[in-house]
Amino acid sequence: MEYNGNLKSVDDLIDDKSREKIFIGIDPGKNGGAAIINEMMDGEPVISFRCPKTPTEMSLSLMSTIPTNVSYDDVIVLIEHVHAMPKNGVVSMFSFGQNLGHWEGILGAFELNVKYAGPRTWMEHYDCKPGMDKKDRKRYLRGIAEELFPNIKMTFNISDALLIANYNKELYYKELAAHAREKS
Repeated sequence: MEYNGNLKSVDDLIDDKSREKIFIGIDPGKNGGAAIINEMMDGEPVISFRCPKTPTEMSLSLMSTIPTNVSYDDVIVLIEHVHAMPKNGVVSMFSFGQNLGHWEGILGAFELNVKYAGPRTWMEHYDCKPGMDKKDRKRYLRGIAEELFPNIKMTFNISDALLIANYNKELYYKELAAHAREKS
C-alpha cells in the first residue's frame, strides 16, 4: 500500500486479522455497568449489563460474554478511572473502591489487557463539556448512547459503560492507524 499523506479510510491501514477484537467498557460504580462490543460475533455484537452485586456474579456475567475460542489477547478492556471527590461520602467511596478492586481482580485473574481512562478523557470524546450539572451530563451521555446503540434498551446504569466500550474501540483503531502510518 502506498501512503501519500491523505488517508481515505482507516480500513486501508488495518488488515482483517487485527479487526476481530472484543472491546469492553466498565463503569465500576455500584450503579455502573459493563458493555461488550464483540466484532467476532455474527449475532448481537453488543451486550451490556448493570454491575452485578457480587464478585462471582461480576466474573460470570463478564466472562460468559467472551467465546471460549477467543484469545484473551484479542480482548481489550477500558475501565473508567475515578477517584474520590470532595462531595462523595466515605461509605460510597469505600463501596466504589471495592467494586473497582473486584473488577481489577477478575480482569487480572484472566490476564486481560486493561487500560484506564478518566471520566473527562472519555467524556470529551463525546463533546461533554466540563462543569455540566450531573443530571444534565447523565442525560446528555445517555442520549448519545441511545443514538449509537439504538437496539439496546438504554438505562443510566449501562449508558456510560456503552460509551466507554465505544471509546475504547475508537481509540484502539485510532492508535492502530497512527502506528500503521508510522510504519509506511
